[in-house]
Amino acid sequence: MNIAVCDDSSIDREMVCSLLSEVFEREEMQPVPEVFPYETGLVLLDDVRDGAWFDLVLLDIYMEDHLGIDVARKLREIGFAGAIVFLTATSDFAIDGYDVGAQGYILKPASLDKLADVIGRVMRGIREQTYPIKQRGSVHRVPLREILYIESINNRCILHRHGGQTYNIYKRLDEIESELPDKRFLRCSQSFIVNMDYIIKVDRSFYLSTGDIVLIRQRSLKAMQQAYYEYIGGGNPLGGGKNLWATA
Repeated sequence: MNIAVCDDSSIDREMVCSLLSEVFEREEMQPVPEVFPYETGLVLLDDVRDGAWFDLVLLDIYMEDHLGIDVARKLREIGFAGAIVFLTATSDFAIDGYDVGAQGYILKPASLDKLADVIGRVMRGIREQTYPIKQRGSVHRVPLREILYIESINNRCILHRHGGQTYNIYKRLDEIESELPDKRFLRCSQSFIVNMDYIIKVDRSFYLSTGDIVLIRQRSLKAMQQAYYEYIGGGNPLGGGKNLWATA
């Protein structure tokens, strides 16, 4: 998890960074999130344009170079999809905050409990909605709804995203499976995990709405088909009811 703290007051900026460290220690967060302090919104914007990714931006409302709300708007304009929380002594811009999808406000001086609450909410959202992939020194977060399937080939896995993008992941498929605790994802063979939301036809393979075909391990064919029918609420058309991996 990467967090940017943007505040032109060195005292406030250092205080927030120090409190964040206390939150990480108190909550025993592993891996420990990285915090990146910024004195100006312009530098923050330049870094994001250059590919820097932040899961959360803590943004001061009043800064000398720009109002925080203006920096937030520009962040959204250039495609930033992470969480934005404002640091402020007033709620004057509360309505404007909705326009940029702000997750809330923290009144100065920030408190340990308030920061812990914000970090907790953001982390829950990250876990529930995206899958992180490290690519060339940066982290891409792929929305779970856009993952079509993941296949294992030799010493890597390939994540196929709706729209045609693919990502190489240098992990075992078992590890990726454990990182996707969402019922829409089905491990249908030793080499494939499929997002069942995209399945439009079930035979000896899964046929996706994108035209892709995902193979099913034939020894587990009945169990895999059954898992899909149960997911879409189709009852038990195949009969039986073995554990998915009883015949795997």
